[in-house]
Amino acid sequence: VGPTGTGKSSFIDKVTGDAGDSVGHNLTSCTSEIRVTRYAIEGFNVVLADTPGYNDTSQSELEVPEMILNWLDSTYETRPILSAVLYFHRISDNRVPARTPMRILRDFQKLFGENDMSRVTLVTTMWDEEEDDVGEEKLKELEESYWKMMILRGSTTFKYLNTQDSAMQLLRSNVRRTVEQEELRLREGISNMKSELWETTAGQELYSRLEELEARRKEILRRIRAEGERADQKAAQGLWKEFAQVKAQLDTAFTEAQALRRTRVRMTWISESIFSLFYSAS
Repeated sequence: VGPTGTGKSSFIDKVTGDAGDSVGHNLTSCTSEIRVTRYAIEGFNVVLADTPGYNDTSQSELEVPEMILNWLDSTYETRPILSAVLYFHRISDNRVPARTPMRILRDFQKLFGENDMSRVTLVTTMWDEEEDDVGEEKLKELEESYWKMMILRGSTTFKYLNTQDSAMQLLRSNVRRTVEQEELRLREGISNMKSELWETTAGQELYSRLEELEARRKEILRRIRAEGERADQKAAQGLWKEFAQVKAQLDTAFTEAQALRRTRVRMTWISESIFSLFYSAS
């Protein structure tokens, strides 16, 4: 998301290697509706949704979140939460838009969770149109004033250099951060189910399976970080594919655990209801 002409569409073209026929060259947004691109990276299928630009001549900024909600509802049976939001801003601009990213992104809270600003990356573009020292000074001012509250709430910044390498680095960092956030929530969910699963043999076996998969996931992430420090991208990509396979197995086991938990709660409720009726009749 972001104002018209900040490089949203060209970023997706750089990721996919597209020639970029839809890139705009004036202040009229070339994206009049949501443009969806699916791309596989490190074993994960990513859906990139390119939205109309703010200060668009045909779309108001308040219409864009509604367009995304309608697209999600028409595409998925259950509306998903957006894994990440990339907010694009031209570093070459001498003035910032009237509406701050915080105000704009509040309109998107239904899409990525209440106050979850850690999903937001503030992307600066058009660095080739600005002197390096001037651009760095502008970025510092943005981080210390205009974007300060969002950064304090977990948002990060990224200097996008309009190259395929830079585009892939931006996409890869968001995929990895999303994976780590999801795995943290999954680990908390497993921990919360332990006492209930441990009451049956089937539950104990399932919980042991969850712990085994979680340990494998944790070890793979450790190895990925180690390869990242050595800048061995090829080895890291292989590990991310392995991670995706383990994650799929972990998701399946977690779903089975949730189903077993619901069944046990339902059976407990039925048992208590029968006891209550029996006691009343006595």
